[in-house]
Amino acid sequence: MDKTRASIVSVAREAGVSLQTVSNVLNFPERVKPETTKKVLAAIEKLNYTPNLSARRLRSKKSSSIAVRVDSNAPVGKGSDGLYSGYIQDEFVYELVRASEIRGIKVFTYTCDPGENEVDKLTKLINSRDVDGFLLTSTVEADPRLKYLIDRNVPFLSFGRPWGSSAEFASSYPWVDVDGASGTRDATKMFWKLGHRTIGFLGWRTTNPSSTKPKSVADDRLLGWSQTYAELRDSKAKKSPRDYCELGDETIASARASAARLLSRHPDIDAIVCASDTLALGAQMEIASLKKNIPVSGFDNSPTSKVFNFSSLDQNISEIASLALKVLMGDEGNSIRKIDSSKQIAEPNLIIPPRLVVR
Repeated sequence: MDKTRASIVSVAREAGVSLQTVSNVLNFPERVKPETTKKVLAAIEKLNYTPNLSARRLRSKKSSSIAVRVDSNAPVGKGSDGLYSGYIQDEFVYELVRASEIRGIKVFTYTCDPGENEVDKLTKLINSRDVDGFLLTSTVEADPRLKYLIDRNVPFLSFGRPWGSSAEFASSYPWVDVDGASGTRDATKMFWKLGHRTIGFLGWRTTNPSSTKPKSVADDRLLGWSQTYAELRDSKAKKSPRDYCELGDETIASARASAARLLSRHPDIDAIVCASDTLALGAQMEIASLKKNIPVSGFDNSPTSKVFNFSSLDQNISEIASLALKVLMGDEGNSIRKIDSSKQIAEPNLIIPPRLVVR
């Protein structure tokens, strides 16, 4: 054994506890009193102790790993896939890995093409003991993955709420999501405070643009703008706020076309809230081609928003990744387990507001 490396024995000696107590802190933190856990963690930090993960897995028969699916060119703003897409997917996986490293667990990524059965992939991962739990995306009502994991008693959490499902189903399993309506509401208020009074909106196509109950990410972001703009503008205004929006696809070309139609219909528009950074960039390009000076805001706070210098909404992905692990593992420790509401955070279904970055 490398004598320069701290051992569990030296950690126990430093903390003044038994070897079993140190083992419990590392593997079953729920069994240890908080004050004792703090002493052990302080000793681990002081001695720079690194647990032998391989030995731990052999003893516990657990992998200390969590699996998440990664997609190629995931669509933005369509159906329930809108949140988990492109840049956001990359950022989420990165932040999840970083938060997992702090916890002493690993992130296992897998793919699933349209023609593949994801349940089969989950089965292989579970049977091979490669992972202890899952972070799912794009869950829907009657989702076979949910029933399968529940029947197998495997811990899981979903990134993104089940849009359009019943309230009973939405509360039947744990998920975390971003409050899109809160984001576009903040962007609209920002423009209003800056003196803009005719605030347009560019979003994605939706099947229920007039509904007050969002059934998709597209609905959610549209609703935040429309409700806020309706509250702020003159109550005697003849036209509905929805007349000041254009809905299209998640491409720069579509955004330019939408911006052109919107400004042709309402040349007095003096600010535009957009459902994504891609749409904001397209709108900005069209505005420049028309030789107008109209500010736009985006969503995601991607590198695009920074390079082209427009305000955008940061989805707080770092916080979401940490909260996801907190739901699955409690406040501390590295044991992935099913939700126990008496010991975990009070509400397993969390909606996190984005942060407006003003430029």
